[in-house]
Amino acid sequence: MINWRASLRTPARLSWPARVSRALCVLLFAYAVPGAAERLTGPGRPFDISWDAALTAAERDKLASWLERAARTVRTLHGALPRDDIRIIVETRRGAGEPVPFARVLRRGREGVRFWVDPGFPLERFLTDWTAPHELTHLLIPYPGRADVWLSEGLATYYQYLLQARDGLIAECTAWQRIAAGFARGAAALRGATAPRSLAAASRDMHASGSYRRVYWSGVAYFLEADLALRTATPALSLDRVVQRFGQCCLDDGDITDGAALVAVFDHLAGTTLFVPLYDRYRALETMPDYASLLARVGVHTNGGETGCAQDDGPAARARRDITLVDGERDAAAPGP
Repeated sequence: MINWRASLRTPARLSWPARVSRALCVLLFAYAVPGAAERLTGPGRPFDISWDAALTAAERDKLASWLERAARTVRTLHGALPRDDIRIIVETRRGAGEPVPFARVLRRGREGVRFWVDPGFPLERFLTDWTAPHELTHLLIPYPGRADVWLSEGLATYYQYLLQARDGLIAECTAWQRIAAGFARGAAALRGATAPRSLAAASRDMHASGSYRRVYWSGVAYFLEADLALRTATPALSLDRVVQRFGQCCLDDGDITDGAALVAVFDHLAGTTLFVPLYDRYRALETMPDYASLLARVGVHTNGGETGCAQDDGPAARARRDITLVDGERDAAAPGP
């Protein structure tokens, strides 16, 4: 979907004519197709890439390196990309002020991602930008519908920084500091709401009301709480493993059209009764989840505006490192009998 960083620049409350005008502009912008494109496939390039004709050969090479690294980053979740035939469309937005000002998941036909990029930025800025891991992670599950979009956005946002840390693009504590900062932004946005609304209601009209931060970061809390519960109950199990199993069996199941069906499958794959009751509780919430307690369980604390990560060998710090490690590394690091 449209990158929420750009969407947040629009006032939360718009007049009806302004909303219609904005919606038409977004649709025209989102579905614009490059005047010409070069289709690239081959070893080391796991995507079918369609380039904007305005890109130079040097810019295409740089962006191909970025996308290849994004594929590697996403593979740190469970070793594979969501699909073998992901299509990528790259368009330019020169002078945008950031490497990837917009992005949108492509759901119709072959799934993939459309990126709008400013190719003037150096490769390093692209590599440390979270947009590509976020959008590619969306493809791990089907679209769950408007009222449950908090699940889709929550999963993608939960993993975007964790996967970057796993791939060595950012430090472990940096990932968690950014997660903590996101929770705080979600809470601040909710404090400015005019009337209490459930998470499901906020998700349903997220674009009209501008409730992106609350929706995204409530979803992150859901998946962090579920991940911690899985790892606590069964150390060999994790959200990573459940998502992997889902991709192997059920990603193209046409019957999974909403969040309730999705989390029911997650529970079946995990052999638990966790995701469904947690889903019921979260979608009815009119406040932000208790993210401070969740962060404390992974040794992340905020004091005087500064967020730090416990560096001891206590259970909280171990839980945080366990989540941030790739499953294979976790298995290798486990003590022997």
